Amino acid sequence: MLKKSENLTDQQRAKFMEINQANLLTSRAWKMRENFMEIFEKQTTEEASLFFESWYENVVKSNIAPMKKAAKTLKSYKQGILNIIKYNLSNARAERFNGAIQKLNRVAQGYRNFDNLRIAILFFNGKLNLFSHY
Repeated sequence: MLKKSENLTDQQRAKFMEINQANLLTSRAWKMRENFMEIFEKQTTEEASLFFESWYENVVKSNIAPMKKAAKTLKSYKQGILNIIKYNLSNARAERFNGAIQKLNRVAQGYRNFDNLRIAILFFNGKLNLFSHY
């Protein structure tokens, strides 16, 4: 459920087809998830909002409790989702920086205090020029 269909390996795709042909609730949930991803192809926030409401209605009417819960959670974040479409932004840069910080923490096996972590973050990610300016 967490991967886009185009990113599935051949083995994962075969497993998905097996589940899909069995017509289980899982395959219906997968289709709901794939349908939701179409929201990011909409050109305007109005189109996206209408699409979201239609998708939400279909999911809430389904008998798949986990998908209903997910839909209600997404509804609470609807404005943020629409902002992604409106401003065409992502949090990729923040995620990358957070990953770099986590890597520093792993390599060092932790720091004694926040100041040491802060210094390491600034040193390795601050793009500091350590050479003299003479």
